Parts: sequence; structure tokens; C-alpha cells
Amino acid sequence: MITVFDLDGVLSRADTMATLVLARLRRRPWLVLPVGILAAVAGLASTAGDLRPRCNRAVVHIALRGMPEDEYRRLAERTARRLAARRGNTAAEIVNAARAANVAGACLVTTATERFLAQRFLKEIGVRGAEVHASEFVFMPAGPRFRSHNVGRRKAFAFRAAHPTGRIGRFYTDSASDLPLAELARDVVLVGPSRRSVTAFGYAGIRFRRLG
Repeated sequence: MITVFDLDGVLSRADTMATLVLARLRRRPWLVLPVGILAAVAGLASTAGDLRPRCNRAVVHIALRGMPEDEYRRLAERTARRLAARRGNTAAEIVNAARAANVAGACLVTTATERFLAQRFLKEIGVRGAEVHASEFVFMPAGPRFRSHNVGRRKAFAFRAAHPTGRIGRFYTDSASDLPLAELARDVVLVGPSRRSVTAFGYAGIRFRRLG
């Protein structure tokens, strides 16, 4: 069976895409206010609806406006290196579990983060070559835009498309937005979950154990 890992909040305690956006905003401080308002709305929104993902997409579009692909990739590489080296950002138990599953050919990382950034971070923590389900950008003159956003039910759709007869042996996540994917797992591990996530999983009747 496949072991599935969420990225943000699990393999990286920090949100990888948000960290990249913040790095970009340091050079464009005039965008902090509109991005901050959208981020606040996203933080208050339900994990079950579309408002939070829409706000998060808008944050990325505004922050990365006008950025060409080569510049984005350089920023993504710097962000991945910093996060991998940041003290306390990774938990050895979870990273080791991902490495072991990857060696066995049974590791899948699913994330709302853009694919290149996710893959660079995984390479930095020694999970190179794992199967990755991630969001995709298309680069336009106005900057990157989401071609697909791998979040919520889309994670479950992506898993079913890639593994139509497969089943998740163990799923590590921290977010209630992953409930549709958790329903496909035999064993669910909530990593440092918020009270809202614990309540949502309990209400959905999904058994889990907590880590951290």
C-alpha cells in the first residue's frame, strides 16, 4: 500500500508557498496590504468551501505578478533550501518515514504547493524522485497563474486517477481540507493538528492518531 504525505504542516512545518510569497513581498512591500487582507479572509474561511482556495490563489497571483518563469524557479530553489535547512522546520520521524516509503517505491506527496517548489524541497530533505501530486502554474506575460490547484477534493481525484485500484495504507496530514483523501486511507495520522482539524475529523467519523 502507498504511504501518502501532505507537504505543508507535515513534511515542512512552514507553508512552503506562503514562505515563497513572503520572500517576494519583501521586494514589493506595497503589495503587503492587499495580500494581507486576502490572507486574513482565507484564514477565517471554512476548509470545506471554495473561498479559502480562491483567496490563496489570488494571493499568489498578486504577489508573483510580472514574474517570469526563470526568476520564479530561482526564488523557489532559494526558498526550498532555506526551509530544508531551517531548524525545527522538519520532524525527523516523518522525514524518515517518507524516505523509507520512497525507497520502497510506495511514497506519494500531495500538496497545494506548486510542483517545482515542492519537488525542490523534497530533494533538499532527501525524498528525491517520489511521486508528487501538486498544483501547476502556467506562465504568462502578467506572471504565473494556477493551471490547476491541488487542494481539497482535487487531491482525492488526483489519487484516484493515478491509482484507480490502489488504497492508501497511511496518510499523514494536518488539515481538515484533506478529509476527502483521508476517507481513502486505512490509517490516518494527524500531525500537529489545530483544534478545528481535530473536530472536523472527529465529526466526519474518521479514526486517527495524533503526532505532535
